Amino acid sequence: MAELNEELQQLHASVVRAVRDRIENGEQSNDDIRTALQLLKQNQITATLDKDQAQELKAKMARKLDFSALANKVVPIRETEQKHHA
Repeated sequence: MAELNEELQQLHASVVRAVRDRIENGEQSNDDIRTALQLLKQNQITATLDKDQAQELKAKMARKLDFSALANKVVPIRETEQKHHA
């Protein structure tokens, strides 16, 4: 049984290394990303932002979500057009 546990540990380490190497080299597939996320979740690995990082991220998101420049460019759909397309 000890041999099986060691084999499983080596297999786990090999999978982690392979996926990590592809991600680091920019050669990852969507499956690689899913595998990496699954491995992190299964091993209870999480990340948190400190307060400064959280504020910086919120500010970046707020800038990206600012649609005020479009306020005068949006053309309302007339009621007859809405019924026709529905």
